[in-house]
Amino acid sequence: SSAIKQSILDKLMVEVEANLGTAMTYTLFEYAKDNKEVFMENQPVNTVTSVSNSISIGTPEVPPSKKKEKKEQLSKTQKRKLADKTDNKGELPRGWNWVDVIK
Repeated sequence: SSAIKQSILDKLMVEVEANLGTAMTYTLFEYAKDNKEVFMENQPVNTVTSVSNSISIGTPEVPPSKKKEKKEQLSKTQKRKLADKTDNKGELPRGWNWVDVIK
């Protein structure tokens, strides 16, 4: 309701005035998160019950189409670098992450 919104804004404005002159975006979000129970204690609970009556006129229901996930497209130079790093099986060479003790 608008009264609840106004009370939340009033409480946040008090917090804004306390933090005036500092970076306060994060502080305001944390304040709102910490006090959400206090903000919503007077909020009326709306119970929504929906009854759906569907009449079929002979049209079959079509399920929503699934979107195909696109593979990441690599450029030629990216493919070449990847091929240079790996062997012909696509695996990194043995010892690729070993620490070079001599250096």
